[in-house]
Amino acid sequence: MPVDLRLMRYVVTIAEEGGFQRAAERLRMAQPPLSRQIRDLERRLGVPLFHRRPTRLTEAGEAFVASARRLLADADSMIELVRATGQGQSGTVRLGTVMSAAHETAPELLAALRAAYPGVTVQAREAWSGELDAGLRAGRFDLVLGRMIPRRPGLTRQTVRREPLVAVVGTAHPLAGRPVAALSDLYGSRLRLVPGDVAPDYRSAILAALARTGLEFEVDDCEVLGWRHLGLADGKGFALVPSSLGALPTADGVTLPLADHLPAPDLELVWRRDALPPAGAAFTRVAEATARERGWLEAAPTGPPA
Repeated sequence: MPVDLRLMRYVVTIAEEGGFQRAAERLRMAQPPLSRQIRDLERRLGVPLFHRRPTRLTEAGEAFVASARRLLADADSMIELVRATGQGQSGTVRLGTVMSAAHETAPELLAALRAAYPGVTVQAREAWSGELDAGLRAGRFDLVLGRMIPRRPGLTRQTVRREPLVAVVGTAHPLAGRPVAALSDLYGSRLRLVPGDVAPDYRSAILAALARTGLEFEVDDCEVLGWRHLGLADGKGFALVPSSLGALPTADGVTLPLADHLPAPDLELVWRRDALPPAGAAFTRVAEATARERGWLEAAPTGPPA
């Protein structure tokens, strides 16, 4: 027969207090209704739970209290878990992150999230922009941290980082030893870019930024996808990457800061407005605070450095 948690708590309290009157006072109720409900419970169970005068547990009562304590503890834990999940203090976030954020930005955000919400678990996956966009639309990601995710109805976005582009050239490139270079110094070199079917909007944004400078470069697709393999070993090409990747060594190149300070496409958190779990909302709050603390939201300079 089912016994509700309220009656279990009554029996446990009587056992702990050693009497019905003290238990009633602790439960903030009158003693006669408490005694009546325990008698009704004993009648339904078919066994007495307490000896009276003095009040003490029967053998059946001891078995009841031992089980009731376990069930009440489980129920309390369940309620705490549900509340924590609903408030974003626990739960799981499925995060897709663009590869250019995986070196520095994403790890810093995850560390800040662990400090603020230790009960939140993040399932992170690196992918190119096209895959991130498809995964967000299909519901495989709760949040994506990417650049140039297409704007569509129902999406919300939050800027996480603004930064300039830097060049990467092969060690055999004539400019490899320079501390800084202008885009015009790279004229005649071939630009290596991620293919359009992998990150179409990001590729378009880079080409548009270059077009605004009035310089035209011949473009080759990167044969091997990944920031560590840009196809620059021949010394004839260069790549443009966000400056936060500057400290990440490449297998075939060196970083070359640009005097022109071309702005990289903003790094943004994007999510479906109607499908963000509470833990995901907690992640967006942490990302906003971290971006402010790190100065990531300061606009990238557009002119020559002073």
